[in-house]
Amino acid sequence: MSLPSRAGRALAISLSGLVTLAQPALAQPAPVAEPRLITMQGEGQAAANPDLAVVTGGTQIQARTARDAMEGNSRIMRAVQQALREVGVEERDISTSALSLQPTIEYQQNTNRPRVVGYSAGHQLTIRVRDLAKLGDVLDRMVTAGANQVDGLQLTVSDWSKKVDEARAAAIADAKRKASILAAAAGARIGRVMRIEEQGAAPPRPMPRMATAQAARADAVPVATGDQNFRMSVTVTWELVD
Repeated sequence: MSLPSRAGRALAISLSGLVTLAQPALAQPAPVAEPRLITMQGEGQAAANPDLAVVTGGTQIQARTARDAMEGNSRIMRAVQQALREVGVEERDISTSALSLQPTIEYQQNTNRPRVVGYSAGHQLTIRVRDLAKLGDVLDRMVTAGANQVDGLQLTVSDWSKKVDEARAAAIADAKRKASILAAAAGARIGRVMRIEEQGAAPPRPMPRMATAQAARADAVPVATGDQNFRMSVTVTWELVD
């Protein structure tokens, strides 16, 4: 083969390779347009009247010996628990939350040396009252039976999850309403839901009420329950369509 023929053949092979390499670039698809989106935050709430009270209280006595303190305290606590049963509090709603036995220390005036002069024994209960109409009677019976400590009272909603679900639905409806208004003003409408984020799903804290043994001795214990509000917040993203 002559030199010019060889050169021509090499040039043809080179051009063929260039054409082959260029073909994939010509076959690339057109870029896809990103969807149009609208994101809106919604707020919702639901209210409920508390239907459960949690009372913490018990007994504490002092005696010269540890044995006398524990036995005396146990005797009074048995009377308190019996009084709670008589007023209709079930066994499952009475539980011991703390027991204590501590020495009572005095310091001698001249030497400032510590000296044990007695013992203090305590027994604390946590009581759930499911009928709030009996709450005043429960407090009165506890103190009458010998309880000298009523440390606190909390009011709560026993089935709070249903109220949270109501607040969720209200929050979604609020976000959808606002997104629809904005979309319509822009000449569009909302389509598929693309994303949902939720905030505030924790149950509400029980409402604390202070109570003392002296106050519980009143003929009638007025307990204002009020309402508990369950609030939810959501952020929803929709696709915009024409």
